[in-house]
Amino acid sequence: MITCSVCGYINDPSNVICENCGSDLSDSPDWGVGLDDDDFWE
Repeated sequence: MITCSVCGYINDPSNVICENCGSDLSDSPDWGVGLDDDDFWE
């Protein structure tokens, strides 16, 4: 789960923007945690 750094809403790990406030979740400290390089398509 990714916690929005702006509003604190808990988002699905597949989200790129916060469902609650629309902020970019890549700013969150939770972004990419637990993901391996194999999780991304090349």
